[in-house]
Amino acid sequence: MLLNLLHVAGQNWGRVDNFRFNCCFICVDAANPVLDRYVEQRVDCMIDAGLLDEVYDIYNANADYTRGLRQAIGVREFEDFLSVYHSVDRDNKTSGPTNATLNSRNKDDKTLKDCMRAILKSSADDQLKVLLEEAIDRVKLNTRRLVRCQKRRLNRLQTLFGWDIHYVDSTESISCKSDEVWTAQVVGPAVKTIRAFLSEDERLMPNLAGMIGTSVNSTERDLWTQYVCKACGDKVLRGAYEWEQHKQGRRHRKRIYNLRKSQRFSSAGQQHQQQNTSVATEQSSMSCQVQI
Repeated sequence: MLLNLLHVAGQNWGRVDNFRFNCCFICVDAANPVLDRYVEQRVDCMIDAGLLDEVYDIYNANADYTRGLRQAIGVREFEDFLSVYHSVDRDNKTSGPTNATLNSRNKDDKTLKDCMRAILKSSADDQLKVLLEEAIDRVKLNTRRLVRCQKRRLNRLQTLFGWDIHYVDSTESISCKSDEVWTAQVVGPAVKTIRAFLSEDERLMPNLAGMIGTSVNSTERDLWTQYVCKACGDKVLRGAYEWEQHKQGRRHRKRIYNLRKSQRFSSAGQQHQQQNTSVATEQSSMSCQVQI
């Protein structure tokens, strides 16, 4: 009996008819391409604000990066870079730690943090620079995927749990970075929705679905088209934006270069083999003529 009650309670959890109070849900939404650019700029701001220092302090070569804080976006992506970075630092040290080096550990950490920022700003394309840029690109990619995951969860709250979510479109406001547009297109409709909810008059509610449909839906037609990159081991990209970003990435371009190089080598080898075969045939026919 208790198990049945728990099962029923689990089914009803989160449903609107199971709420203790009447709720008004407002979601500030935007078109995915605009959100993608926004979160990428946000990651760049986090890098400038000291994200690399925080990741450096968290790093532990023997830690499990599949659990706890280290699996968070913005941490796990730097594991490969920091592993190589610390190994290079150890190789540069001649002998074991002395009392002097132990006392200057904090100073060494500060120096290594400064070196990370210098690597990012350098024009050289060495291994550390490539690994660091790839780590930052993965942070941006995972953040974009998180945005889409959150949108899917909001849709499930509507379809499965009956939440009446009122969407407010902030696409133009984010694009033009205008306080006036934010006030007119985001704050204004949200305030009207709340007032209508409090007065229980649905006629006063703005047509938010229609407002957001013209800008968001039109730009999201191709967002869930699936692209598969054969060159990168059948890597799956979702949407044209991710596909274009992937094609511009250093790792993809390097793979394409290596594939083309191997194809040229293979075709050259085949031509050389064909030439050797034709020469052998000619020599064989000549030997036959001599024997005759």
